[in-house]
Amino acid sequence: MRLNSLRPAAAVLLSVLLAGCVTVVQPPPPREAAPADFPENVYLKAASTAPVYRIDSASSRILVYVYREGALAKMGHDHVVASREVRGYALLPADPAGARADFYFPVSTLSMDDPELRQGAGFTSEITAEDIENTRLRMLRLLEADQHPFARIHAVRAAGTPPDLVLDAELTLHGVTRTVNIPAMLMVEGGRFSVEGETDIRQTDYGVTPFSVLGGALAVKDQLRVIFRIEGFRLGSVP
Repeated sequence: MRLNSLRPAAAVLLSVLLAGCVTVVQPPPPREAAPADFPENVYLKAASTAPVYRIDSASSRILVYVYREGALAKMGHDHVVASREVRGYALLPADPAGARADFYFPVSTLSMDDPELRQGAGFTSEITAEDIENTRLRMLRLLEADQHPFARIHAVRAAGTPPDLVLDAELTLHGVTRTVNIPAMLMVEGGRFSVEGETDIRQTDYGVTPFSVLGGALAVKDQLRVIFRIEGFRLGSVP
């Protein structure tokens, strides 16, 4: 076979080999849809006559501090669970009695033990990346995230005048809804709002059995500390 006749075949072979070396960039997973009965239309309709704010996920976060207990607690770890995927709306009219907010986050997006957050919480025990991921997966199983994919909050003003309020919040987790009163600070300025506060909840109130081994010698406390800061921008303004 002549050299000239080999060249086209070699070119085809080279193209196939090069194609096999190309890294295919997978598209990001689709953003999980909102809960089917999420009242988005209520806020979009109200925005024509009242100040409605969309939650800014990039600057909002909810932190949950998980504490260890039991005779062998020193063998375990305290944890910080974080949500940075908070989505939803707040209606903040001049009369605070008419204020309300609805927001949610996909449970599957919860992160565990970010080093900066652990440091901020004062958690000093050493924990491996493998242990962190195993703990996160165990948490998702306890929450039955496949059956209850969202945590949801509906809040109205219970008492107080901005900036100091008490919120009457319905928290839905693991398919169970409980009402929690939360002291909070609300700030509205320049087309943006922020609300921050903290409260305690119990896992068993939401049908979740706290992790426990060795007859409770190493366990997770039922009570969790929740700290949040939610920010948003007014619809029709520049975020």
